[in-house]
Amino acid sequence: MVAQILVGFYRVWHGWLHLPGAGWLIKRLAPGIRGLQSYPLPVPGVGTALLDLRDGASIGMVNFSMGELAHDGPLHHCLAKLLKPGNVLWDVGANVGIVSSHFAQPRFQLSSLQAFEPNPVPFKSLQSLFQGHAVARAHNFGLGERQETISMALSNVSSEVGSFVQNQDSSRRISVQIRRGDDVLSELGLPPPNVLKVDVEGFEPSVFAGLAQTIASHRPVIIFEHIWLTDEQIRQLVPKDYLLKFILEDGGLAIDFALRKQSHDAVLLPAEKANCLDSEKA
Repeated sequence: MVAQILVGFYRVWHGWLHLPGAGWLIKRLAPGIRGLQSYPLPVPGVGTALLDLRDGASIGMVNFSMGELAHDGPLHHCLAKLLKPGNVLWDVGANVGIVSSHFAQPRFQLSSLQAFEPNPVPFKSLQSLFQGHAVARAHNFGLGERQETISMALSNVSSEVGSFVQNQDSSRRISVQIRRGDDVLSELGLPPPNVLKVDVEGFEPSVFAGLAQTIASHRPVIIFEHIWLTDEQIRQLVPKDYLLKFILEDGGLAIDFALRKQSHDAVLLPAEKANCLDSEKA
């Protein structure tokens, strides 16, 4: 009951009145209130996500339920244009499920949604959300170049920025499982992706390497976060006969690397699908 009251207050204070401070209050109280550590957030048409509101990413999920997209707006807009009824979406680095929960809704008519998240804290939300879901499945491992157990650096602020390659604002680390994407496809009998979304805080080159055969054979459209990568790393990610475009904050597209700072995510389009999105900016 206390948790419901606090989250209700947050919805009014932050969501309706747009005043600051309520998120800080939730995070400050969450360590002492068990109901905030496993808060049930219904996602219409999908399920109920059990959120740990000590984690900033879970507060972001509450915000998303109120229609706030923050910097993810262009990403969601792009995915909505790309995904067609019957498509398969792989969400690599799914975190608490902000992207997955949205596109698992029946109105998108996906035939399969595979969400990969190695961090056990946000995975709890994914697992609870997709329990019994017809087409969505959560996997408690990450994708990479090889099967291994590696160390993930955790942030004190949000599980969204847990990373294998970046130092975080915390010395806390956990060991998580990584599997080669091409092996996962065959060993688990998963449907290959039509759209592949990758957000893994600088680990993208390893994910791409482990999915090289899948990408070459099935030629999915790929959306990935690029802010932790250098220009050269990005260029090396582009598969054969793919086009790279940056997704700008205003929803436009650009091929010019000079416009990277206006973007969090980029899209890789197979040449045969080069015109499936808006024309790029200069």
